Amino acid sequence: MNKGKVLLATSALLLSAGVLVACSGGKSGSSGGQTYSYVYTQDPDTLDYSISNKKSTSEFTGNAVDGLLEVDKYGNLIPSLAKDWTVSKDGLTYTYKLRKGVKWMTSEGEEYGGEVKAQDFVTGLKHAA
Repeated sequence: MNKGKVLLATSALLLSAGVLVACSGGKSGSSGGQTYSYVYTQDPDTLDYSISNKKSTSEFTGNAVDGLLEVDKYGNLIPSLAKDWTVSKDGLTYTYKLRKGVKWMTSEGEEYGGEVKAQDFVTGLKHAA
């Protein structure tokens, strides 16, 4: 893996470890009658995935958190909350463009607190650091 991909993956991981618990860009509720069910092997010890490396935490937050990017079935980074991103020529600055209309959501699917903003990722990254 070249240096650019490693930097991109690291940046995406850190930025995704932000504050986006229960974020969604879709309609609220279980539209279309679809329900997601999963049996966890153990309860997570915390929901702050930026400080925990336990499998029980990553299993849960992986299903409940949207980040800037996600990984497809081939291991490639693809957009999630970021619709696009660019890397500066020196490879030190990553700029992400967020999708419009992504709202904070409660665990019940109710809209909570307005749109997700870039500052939310900055706050989450500062918390993780």
